[in-house]
Amino acid sequence: MSNKTIAVFADAVEPYEELCSGARALGGDPVALWAGDEADAERIAAWGARVLCVGSVPEGSLYEDCAPAFQEIIETEQPALVLARMSKRTQCVAGRLAVRLGMPVVTDASRVTLDDAGVEVAHMAYGGAAERVERARGAAIVLVGSSVFEIDAASASGAVERAAVSIEPGPIKLVGCQKRQEEVVDLGSAKVVVCVGRGIQSEQNLGAAQQFAARIGGEMACTRPIAEGEGWMAQSRYLGVSGAVVKPDVYVGLGVSGQVQHTVGMAESQFVVAVNKDKNAPIMRQCDLGLVADLEKALPALAEL
Repeated sequence: MSNKTIAVFADAVEPYEELCSGARALGGDPVALWAGDEADAERIAAWGARVLCVGSVPEGSLYEDCAPAFQEIIETEQPALVLARMSKRTQCVAGRLAVRLGMPVVTDASRVTLDDAGVEVAHMAYGGAAERVERARGAAIVLVGSSVFEIDAASASGAVERAAVSIEPGPIKLVGCQKRQEEVVDLGSAKVVVCVGRGIQSEQNLGAAQQFAARIGGEMACTRPIAEGEGWMAQSRYLGVSGAVVKPDVYVGLGVSGQVQHTVGMAESQFVVAVNKDKNAPIMRQCDLGLVADLEKALPALAEL
């Protein structure tokens, strides 16, 4: 790789730690593009990045308005790769950057490698039933979810620099903002995950599952039908091909059948425990420890462990 610079960006502070680690894992030096205040820029710099701060998003503007400023920085820095945390906002920015810079974009990347010829990226296809591998010659924009890279310890802190460009308000104005009434959870950092599926049978049984999770120090998660179909849990807790991806030390599936659309979200768990009344459920062939039992009977016993 002739140019060891890898530009990284996200619409929140915390993802920069993993993005900076990922840049180093790929053999590059992270340069963080940051739209926000300088206190947060210092936090990002502590993770070993040289931070180019374009200032906070002006009142009445959108995060997407940082695209022209990021474009100028990327044209100046000429990074070998642009790495970003996957979100609705960053997808919009990545799309605008791709048009402005003439660079390809790959979203939902699950594996990234970089060499002098370009970048190779793997991501899910056909609802998680297959993996597609694509190669881009030259620089590209790659968006990744959480837990794609292992977090390392930076050898030294980086510096914060005020970029020569700033965010200019775009044609779309923000006229109001209403906070979403949904919890935010970072499942990617959980060491123990307790996931419930349709086999939980009723919303009332969630209480026992949550009690069990609390006793073993686990974070609650769910399959897509529980979040989007039944609405029993927040969508931020849904694991799967279009949800969160986790790599916990222990994953416990309670009433989870184990369809591929879900298992792509937990396939890299170190140890998998499954409780299901159907001994032929797909997850029973993938788990390290399986218990064939009706959750109506098993949950009270688990909650008392």
